[in-house]
Amino acid sequence: MKPSKIYILLITCLLSLLLLMAVFPKDGIRISDKFILKFTTLEEFFTPKFMVDISEILKTNSVEDDTLNFSEIQLLDSAYIDSVLVYYKPLEIYVDSVSQFLEFPAGNDSVLNPIFEILSKIKNTNDLIRILHYGDSQIEVDRMTSYIRYKLQSEFGGSGPGFLPAVQTFDFQQPMIQTSSSNWFRYTINPVKDSIIYHQRFGILGTFCKFTPFIALDTLNVDTNKTDVKIFDKNILPEIEKIKYTAWLNFEHSPIVYSNVRIFNQCRMFYGYNTEKFTMKVSDGQTIISDELYQPTNLLTIKSITLQKTPQNLKFEFSGSDSPEIYGFAFDSFRGVAVDNIPLRGSSGLIFGNLDFALLQQMYNSLNVKLIILQFGGNRVTFEADKIKSYKNVFKWQLNLLHKIVPNVPIIVIGPGDMSEKEKDEYLTHKNLIPVRDALREAALESNCVFWDMYQAMGGENSMPSWVFSEPALAEKDFIHFTPDGAKIVAKMFYNSFIFEYNKYLNSKN
Repeated sequence: MKPSKIYILLITCLLSLLLLMAVFPKDGIRISDKFILKFTTLEEFFTPKFMVDISEILKTNSVEDDTLNFSEIQLLDSAYIDSVLVYYKPLEIYVDSVSQFLEFPAGNDSVLNPIFEILSKIKNTNDLIRILHYGDSQIEVDRMTSYIRYKLQSEFGGSGPGFLPAVQTFDFQQPMIQTSSSNWFRYTINPVKDSIIYHQRFGILGTFCKFTPFIALDTLNVDTNKTDVKIFDKNILPEIEKIKYTAWLNFEHSPIVYSNVRIFNQCRMFYGYNTEKFTMKVSDGQTIISDELYQPTNLLTIKSITLQKTPQNLKFEFSGSDSPEIYGFAFDSFRGVAVDNIPLRGSSGLIFGNLDFALLQQMYNSLNVKLIILQFGGNRVTFEADKIKSYKNVFKWQLNLLHKIVPNVPIIVIGPGDMSEKEKDEYLTHKNLIPVRDALREAALESNCVFWDMYQAMGGENSMPSWVFSEPALAEKDFIHFTPDGAKIVAKMFYNSFIFEYNKYLNSKN
């Protein structure tokens, strides 16, 4: 074909496309109830794609030079231990540093005063307090939590990765590298409860692990309707053939974490509800730290191990015919702030009503929990409108339940960030994002909780593409999840808003 004919063909195709753009209905042509045929209009074709300018957000919340030598901070903290309680000077967080402020219930801006009071005095006490950061997949792999933990421990003392399950759901490398023998059983309540489990004892992580299989009562011909069974009682259960099981867990430092995570002085194992004795040997390489026999128990039990120095890796070896339910391990310092990362993939934050209240309260109190952060909403965006409306009431019920379980413990609710859905060739804020955000905000403020709007902090409507196409990328190509760099920036925005309110509290005290 001659070049002139090719040129004419291309021009003809282009004019035909332009004509089609001009006459094609803006709302598309409905083919069926579920299918609409759409085509780019002339206005969309010639109008430049809108991108939210987030340059000022990135400039204000740069984390490039936000690193400290944690060992030096630890030495400095020790000089503050004395009998005099003083209020500390406000930290260097000012109005211009806050991208999005915390929102308080109407007429009550003192909701966070209990945690602020504790933080203002913590360097003069021997207290170890705990902050729990619950969330969906947005916080997996310690995203956001790692930076919040690092900054809080840098300012107020404390170290260690916090509370971890015996076996991780996925192959995470943060905050520690966890490996285990292949014969562990992991039981969870999220996204749905394991049908074999007859009780609600899943602990603060919504999961527990055993190195022997859980035996369902119905397989033993036990009528649970007539028997109040808290534990396998030898008087009512038939004799079970006793098989001795062995298993191991290993916790190792990760090379990609902040230095404070690699320092801890104690390990506590939270377990209970085993009908037989078991042994547990704890070792650091070739050095045996502990080797003990543990008795049967139908209570929550805590095994504390003091470490002379932080081991490079800590190995737990178990042996017995009935494993306890292991709810997790707390790797902490003896004082300061511990911050736990609790990701619940696929969750909308509605698990608390399905947990054993007594066990939950015992664990919260034993861990000295002083603040709870709930970061949810992303998994509700794809729901139908009527279910989004009911989400507010159900989430509000969860908040009020937590208030009853741990009174005087403040709760901060973090709403979802911007999420995009593709409309023709553009990525636009999902139509349900704002309704879900509003449902969480209303539930939080009506339940005397604090709300932080991550959507607005990111830049608001259609801001996610700017994060995805940033250099380096700050969000993944799914237009939902942050990259590690993006998570750190969002975490800094949240931390700045939290410390800004802390400063206001100190100024009011002074």
